[in-house]
Amino acid sequence: MYENLIKKLAHTTSIKWHPGCNVKDSWIAEAELELGFQLPPSYCWWLMNYGNARLNGGNILTISQPEYRDIDDSDILYIHRLNLADEDWYRKHPNRLDLFVPDADELYFFDLSAKNEDGEFPVMCYDLMNDMIYEYA
Repeated sequence: MYENLIKKLAHTTSIKWHPGCNVKDSWIAEAELELGFQLPPSYCWWLMNYGNARLNGGNILTISQPEYRDIDDSDILYIHRLNLADEDWYRKHPNRLDLFVPDADELYFFDLSAKNEDGEFPVMCYDLMNDMIYEYA
């Protein structure tokens, strides 16, 4: 199912990850319990096979070891907790789970309001410069 992605990742220089930093099933279960929903199967596959990666200088958000989750700014729960603590943000974006925040021009997030029959959420790009949101993947 992910063979093409595996091949591309084996030959790319734009994305970097550290082998052996894969996320454990129990960490995903803990995150899903806190979030109140299941994470997309493709994202769980990514976490269990690659775990932690950098793309264009930004972190693709991961699930950190529980003992570091409260301080790791590459952890999806840490970023989500920060977002939820901002009431104005939550009122504007109740169905957003940030996934990748590479710079000040754009960010990528799961649209939690549009889960498909396979359990996948669309990945949206928020173009901050033009204040536009569009489906990315």
